[in-house]
Amino acid sequence: MQWLEKWLFPPTCVITAVTTQKHDLDPAFIAKWQIGSDVCPRCAEPSPQGLLCGHCLSQPPRVSRTQVAFAFEDELRDLMYQFKYHQQLHLSRLFAELLAPQLDAQGIQAIIPIPLHRTRLRERGYNQAFELARMLSPMLNIPIISALTRPIATPNQTQLKAKQRRQNLKQAFAADAALLEGLDQVALLDDVITTGATMQAAAKQLESAKPGLVVEAWAVGKTH
Repeated sequence: MQWLEKWLFPPTCVITAVTTQKHDLDPAFIAKWQIGSDVCPRCAEPSPQGLLCGHCLSQPPRVSRTQVAFAFEDELRDLMYQFKYHQQLHLSRLFAELLAPQLDAQGIQAIIPIPLHRTRLRERGYNQAFELARMLSPMLNIPIISALTRPIATPNQTQLKAKQRRQNLKQAFAADAALLEGLDQVALLDDVITTGATMQAAAKQLESAKPGLVVEAWAVGKTH
């Protein structure tokens, strides 16, 4: 019945309000935000010819691969802010529709959303990573498992530098080994990746709970 829904309610750009052909976003924005192929496959930072960057070669990160859809800038930053802090949950479907076709999900057995501490979850009313996962899961036919919790209420990461973020996130996550039973490869999901410290800390806990587990990092946007 999707054809009927699109006939009755044609896609409309959430930024310009102009009718579009496919997504609720003008294709010009999608093209504008695209990340080129010259990024490191492990951390998604710029790297010539898409080869492993020097940092990942000398200090391999916990995640085996990082996949992101867009550069986190301009209008996308504003949209994500509305989604994350102003209850604009309808954007989770749009973000999932834009992210899904850009992911190589082969081998991934479960999606694990980055959790919020219960205090922040109560304040915000929802976890944006879980809302994104809820839309992405049926598109990729991959289940969601809540194998991570956030028992420590860490300070907001927004104004912290990379080293401070890493320090801030030490012991921030806890993993449930029972929920990881039988899994070999999973994807951590968040809305945006900045320094990657959150993904690294989360992956560390998952690997500690399930040695040998392969962990990828997925996000809609990545800062550069």
